[in-house]
Amino acid sequence: MPYEYDLTLTINDIGETVSQKGSFQVDAWNTLNEYFEYADELLKTKFVQDGMQSALNIKWEQDSGMVVSTKLPNWDDVSAFLHKFRPLGLEKESTYFYKVCNILTKELTHPHFRNMVDEQRDIFSGKRTQSAYKISSNDVVLNSEKVLYDWLNSYEYHRDKEKRKFIDSLHEMFPLDGSKVLFIGLLSDKTQAIYNIAVLVRVVVGKQKTFEGRVRLPK
Repeated sequence: MPYEYDLTLTINDIGETVSQKGSFQVDAWNTLNEYFEYADELLKTKFVQDGMQSALNIKWEQDSGMVVSTKLPNWDDVSAFLHKFRPLGLEKESTYFYKVCNILTKELTHPHFRNMVDEQRDIFSGKRTQSAYKISSNDVVLNSEKVLYDWLNSYEYHRDKEKRKFIDSLHEMFPLDGSKVLFIGLLSDKTQAIYNIAVLVRVVVGKQKTFEGRVRLPK
C-alpha cells in the first residue's frame, strides 16, 4: 500500500509557495524512515555534539621549510561517529545519502524541491569546501571525496593495502594528521547535508510539521 504525503514549501526570497502531494511505495517509505532514524543516531554522537572541531595551521619557515601543526579531537569519539556514519555514508547501504536523495527527487518533481535536494548533494560531495580552498599533494586534491573514502577504507573501515599505499604516497611531505583535519571538514559538510535531508524526510513521513531550508533557485 502506498504511503501518501502532502508538502508545502514557502520560499521567502521570492514570496512563492509551492505545494505537492503524492505517495511513496512501501520500500521507499521504509528506507526514508530508516534514514532519519540513522541520521538522528549520528547527530547524537559526542563528536557531532561537540561541534566536530579540529584545526590546521600551515606556515613556511626559512630554516625548516613547511611546518604543519594540527589539533585533532579525541579519536575514540571520531571512531564512534564513523560507526554511525556507515549506513548513511557508504554506497552499498540502502540508506546511503545519495540513494535517499534519488528517492526524494524521483517523487518530488517540482524544481524547487529538486533544487533543494541538489544543494545538499553539492554540500555532501565536498564541492562547497573545494570552492573555498583546495590542498593538493602529488597533483591530487586532498580535501576531496575520493581521498576521504580511500583513507576510510585503508585506515578506518577496512585495511585495503592498495588504498593505504596510495594514501601514504600523498603524505611523504604533508603529514597525515594534516589531512585528517581536512577529512573532518569534509565529514562535517556531509553531516550537515545528512541533517538537512533528514529534516525534509521527517516532514515527508509526517514526523515533523514544518522545516526551514535553503533552496537553490532555477537559473
